[in-house]
Amino acid sequence: MLNVNLRNWSLLPCLSLVLLFGCADDRGAASEDASGSGTETAGDGDGDQDTQTTGDGDGDGDGDGDGDPGDGDGDGDGDGDGDGDPEFAVGFDVRNVDPSQAQLGSVYLGGFGAPFVGGPATGIHDSVFARSMAVGIGDEGVIFTVVDAIGMGNQWTRAIRSQAANLTGLAEDRIIIATTHSHSGPDFQGLWGGVGDSYRSKVTIETVGSMLAAWETRQPAELSVSNSTAANRNRRDWPMTDDTVFVLQAHRKSDAALLGTMMSFAAHPVIIGSDNTELSRDYCGYAVDTLEASTGAPVVFFNGILGDVSPDVPEGMYADDFARAEAYGSYVAAQAELMLADAVPVEPILVHDHAQWELPVDNALFNLAGQLGILDYDFIQNGLASSVITQSTYVRLGTQAQIVAFPGESLTRCGLPIKDAMAAPYKAVLGNAGDALGYFVPSDEWMTGLNDDYEEGVSLGETVGDTSRDAIIEMIEADLGW
Repeated sequence: MLNVNLRNWSLLPCLSLVLLFGCADDRGAASEDASGSGTETAGDGDGDQDTQTTGDGDGDGDGDGDGDPGDGDGDGDGDGDGDGDPEFAVGFDVRNVDPSQAQLGSVYLGGFGAPFVGGPATGIHDSVFARSMAVGIGDEGVIFTVVDAIGMGNQWTRAIRSQAANLTGLAEDRIIIATTHSHSGPDFQGLWGGVGDSYRSKVTIETVGSMLAAWETRQPAELSVSNSTAANRNRRDWPMTDDTVFVLQAHRKSDAALLGTMMSFAAHPVIIGSDNTELSRDYCGYAVDTLEASTGAPVVFFNGILGDVSPDVPEGMYADDFARAEAYGSYVAAQAELMLADAVPVEPILVHDHAQWELPVDNALFNLAGQLGILDYDFIQNGLASSVITQSTYVRLGTQAQIVAFPGESLTRCGLPIKDAMAAPYKAVLGNAGDALGYFVPSDEWMTGLNDDYEEGVSLGETVGDTSRDAIIEMIEADLGW
């Protein structure tokens, strides 16, 4: 396996590589990110598909590694009768991950232009964060964490999951780490200049700390879920996008106080343009801030099926791009709030599954980047060819909600079939989650001239969209017996 690391990036031939890594926003093409198998659900950690529905989780099916799937009732006697009703336990945590003034000079923004050309960030317009939501039943559960950044190389995500697993006692595949994909966020992929070691260490420590704090502060809670919609647009001229705003809320069981909210919505955070040199969360941050101000509790925002989806900013006169981002983020938050009164209770059932698969890296420029050692990714190198191991996590909450992590930016026609495979009325595909491997294009859309084939140029290859879609659908279909 080749360790591909930013700190070796001193080779000017790589400039041509990243000139193609642009994110096509409202202004046209600008730059973008690039980059086996086993399944499990919340239960005993033995790789089969279990369902965790217990309150105390101290019996069979509890993840104690004895290989006994048990009956899942948590009382240890195998009779399935349990000792009390199961209940969710939920925790939230928010950690600031701003660079210090000393670290700022080593932080490059991700998403626009060639590496190093724009220089390091000149300031912090609005703070960046790691935000976590932990959901469990008994001793088992999952952690959802998202960081305000363009993406994360798999060297980052493996280190974070490993440390969090050691501290929480959860299996690594129960820890989901994603990025909002803000193009004014720090570059944790190494595509545009990356970040220095000191800041890298800070982000890793704070992100792991957020995961641990969310897990350790879980409280008995009731979950509810709702959907709304918000306007976005397809930049490859398809007449559809995933315009759903998915909202999951947790209320403390003892007094119904709101513990926090998870929301997911699909649109590229590219409202703040390529001339910006200050760190910002783009519209995602304004959506979070608006909803937090309204609800008085933490909000964890995930992007969705965003590969070919751009924001649709409300008409108006705006002073600058930040004002435009604020208008759109506030609008998305308001749309999320519309349906909260009609939220549906979620049964205390937690099902988890995980899959890994290998993808070929057919993109010649990505192969070159791997051989030159310029990215924060590990590729498997086989002569002049390479491949990468990627993954997805599946979570079902009751019979009401299904959630999957997608390892990059799925185009609409790749991601919507995944949602169609779900049977629950509320569903979410979390983009750039578990991995950030660029665009995933369905093969029947490959090189058909849409958007000047921009997304194809920042994709691992023609087959990766179909392969990843099918692997995720296979997990979903394994859980359709409920």
